[in-house]
Amino acid sequence: MNTQYLSIAGFVIKLQSESSAELTLEEGYSPFIISDYTDKPDVIINAINGIPNYLLEKNNLLFEAKNEEQNFFSIYRQDTSYKIIIFDQKNINEVQQIAILNNELTEWKVYCKEDYTNKITPLLYPLGPIVMYYLTVKFDAIMLHASGVFDNETGRIFSGFSGVGKSTMSAIWQKTGSKIINDDRLIIRKNNKGYTMHNTPMFYVDIPKVAPLNSIYLIHHSAENTIKKLNGALAVSRIMAHCIQHGYNNNFIQHHLEFLSHLCNNISVYDVGFKPDISIVNFIKEHATAIHF
Repeated sequence: MNTQYLSIAGFVIKLQSESSAELTLEEGYSPFIISDYTDKPDVIINAINGIPNYLLEKNNLLFEAKNEEQNFFSIYRQDTSYKIIIFDQKNINEVQQIAILNNELTEWKVYCKEDYTNKITPLLYPLGPIVMYYLTVKFDAIMLHASGVFDNETGRIFSGFSGVGKSTMSAIWQKTGSKIINDDRLIIRKNNKGYTMHNTPMFYVDIPKVAPLNSIYLIHHSAENTIKKLNGALAVSRIMAHCIQHGYNNNFIQHHLEFLSHLCNNISVYDVGFKPDISIVNFIKEHATAIHF
């Protein structure tokens, strides 16, 4: 049996296949591969070469991600499991994979479109991030559209809708000596000492990174630097809008609400308008409180 292990944000994923095809990953996963792992993984992914026709049936739709031009994926209830149909991002409406996830969120069967080069890539985008999302709802974590930086003392997250300047903000902090954890997608985990932020595999190669999380900023461009502290339900709802989530399951939604409620009770959250220059660094340091655990 072909087997590989990944460690992403502290979650261990076991990939296995009985197929003779080579088990492969997109290059962004390569630094997250671990060897000589003997403990129980957090999730098991069984990769299968070929998609049976009966799995193409589309009954009991729960959720779909699409735009006017392209279907990305659809989620269906299948008995006690979830069936996720993943579409090829280069060939419109062509099925790339079908994934079956058990009700306990611990084991996947991923049926992959046959590859005549005798390779099988079970986490081919966008299934990889979907697997990560279901890890967060299984455990005490969330996944967020955000950039994160660490200056060797304080970990800061900057979140907002597309185009608000997340990458710009992280680049500014990098110029002043901070390390970028990631500038697009982060997993936040809770532990005994507080919260940590982690990068995830991207389309490019980057080593696994982790840093403490001490404050969160919901950002937007502004003619002047501005800051306003957010509390309670407002802080929770503002962050929730930028979480990566599938809103079809009340238990999953409740998981996120409880996680964020605790997070916002323990970490400072701010609304920040900023000019895209280095002045924002000292402005935030002077006007915001970062909670250190």
